[in-house]
Amino acid sequence: MNVHLAYLETMFSAYPQTPRMLEAKRELQGMMEDAYAGFIADGLSENEAVGRVITEFGNLDEIAPVLGITAEIAPTPAAASGFEPAAAAPKYAPITLEEAQAFAEVRRTTQPRLAIAIALFVLSPIALLTAVALSDEGDSDPMIGLGLIPMLSIIAIGVIMIISVDQKRSAHKRISAKQFATNPAVNVWAHALESRQGSRRSGALQVAVGLWILSAAPILLTSTLVPDLGGEGKGSIFGVIGTLLLVAAGLLVFLPNNWAAEVAETVTKQGGAIGDSEDDNTSLVGVIASFYWPLLAVIFLAWSFIGDAWDRSWIVWPIGGVLFGVIAAGVGAIESYRKRR
Repeated sequence: MNVHLAYLETMFSAYPQTPRMLEAKRELQGMMEDAYAGFIADGLSENEAVGRVITEFGNLDEIAPVLGITAEIAPTPAAASGFEPAAAAPKYAPITLEEAQAFAEVRRTTQPRLAIAIALFVLSPIALLTAVALSDEGDSDPMIGLGLIPMLSIIAIGVIMIISVDQKRSAHKRISAKQFATNPAVNVWAHALESRQGSRRSGALQVAVGLWILSAAPILLTSTLVPDLGGEGKGSIFGVIGTLLLVAAGLLVFLPNNWAAEVAETVTKQGGAIGDSEDDNTSLVGVIASFYWPLLAVIFLAWSFIGDAWDRSWIVWPIGGVLFGVIAAGVGAIESYRKRR
């Protein structure tokens, strides 16, 4: 019930707190609380009830005649005569509460699938590393070939899942691209949503950070204590596998619980000029980076340990950096082309 009451305060904050306005605010508060209780009794969820209350009572211009405060909220003579500068028109239409709630629901339902897809990208090299670890000394080529097949299959599954998520979220492209003006009702609702999910997100983040910190332990332990487990240098391979498992576990814990914060961050910040594309590209490039750099680290470690190639394996990093720059530029070009269509 705090959400619509907070919005009530926002509605009246722009006007002088005269005795008549304070009385009108108390009257409207009672109307909103009665309506909220009625919607809850009818079986609506908290979010649905808040949305209905704000939709019915959230426009002070419309409810002013009922409250008897039409004169109190009328424009000042200077504004009415045109001498007072008018506020600049927003570049985009304001986001509605219904749009924000639909956007949040899609994010909530698709976030676990996105988390699984990113975790699959991180885990995909395990098949190849396992094949190398199980191969006989000097006869690893056939096993590497067998390991590549499941690795590529896992990557393909992850790509398909991300495409599926993108398709479900495409209906709210206007919001994702921040092509809207902010709405006080949506801001209040979004911050309340983030607050309700805050403790769960905080707990998930703590667990995930702990897993990511511990992810260095398997490599350190196996490379120092049992480097020759399963054959020369193969102990470190199992350490890399353990690291990937911990990193993926952290992603699976944190990402599904981060959707409310992402929604609040998105719907409470309106976009800039029409045609701006920087924010649109950031999310996709971020998703790619989240599995690209861990995969690059695995390639570096695998090459270094398996081939004892520490003197030349460093070349993975400059080549990988250039390749990532090409990928980011390509994503930007594709997004720019999509915007022009």
